[in-house]
Amino acid sequence: MPNSPLLLHDLAITFVRVGGWTLLSWILGLCIAYLCFKIKPLSIVLLPVVNFMRHISPFCWLPLIILMVGIGEIAVGITLLISLVFHAVIISLEQLHSLPKTVLEQAKLDGAIGWNLFTHIELPLCIIGFIDIFRVLWGVGWSAVIAAEMLGVSSGMGYRLLDFRYLLRYREMLTYIGVIGIVGITLDYLLKSIKWSIEKRLGL
Repeated sequence: MPNSPLLLHDLAITFVRVGGWTLLSWILGLCIAYLCFKIKPLSIVLLPVVNFMRHISPFCWLPLIILMVGIGEIAVGITLLISLVFHAVIISLEQLHSLPKTVLEQAKLDGAIGWNLFTHIELPLCIIGFIDIFRVLWGVGWSAVIAAEMLGVSSGMGYRLLDFRYLLRYREMLTYIGVIGIVGITLDYLLKSIKWSIEKRLGL
């Protein structure tokens, strides 16, 4: 069995990687989607590229990523970013397009434009959907990071699984796999709880 300090260290490293890159991908995805929602010519130009990229496995880009930045932490981050951000754009844009047009038009007639329209109308209507988007991205990132951590880093759950496989330490492998699943379920439940709390606060 793996010793507890090693397991906790690897878990913490992987958690930080997934959390950081998922948050960045979520923010970038929301920003790009909002720009496309507001600027139609940008949407026409950008969405075909986004759709093209999201249908290609991020691991297809590994040789190019390694060629450009080598192996290590940056390569892991870029792989996670590619895995997440394009899906974030599409899902966020769909969420924005689902906003009731009558509410938006009435808000504009009442003088809500720009930042006021976003903070008082669009964001409250979309906040629950945006949290669900983060949940989806977190799940994808938590899965993808295991393979990404095999790109030359020296710590993390994926790195250790690869190490255990080479050493034929299958019992330790199963322990790590179990922990990955349990942590994934726990984080998803916590994110659901946050969503439920916001729904109650907003009276939804």
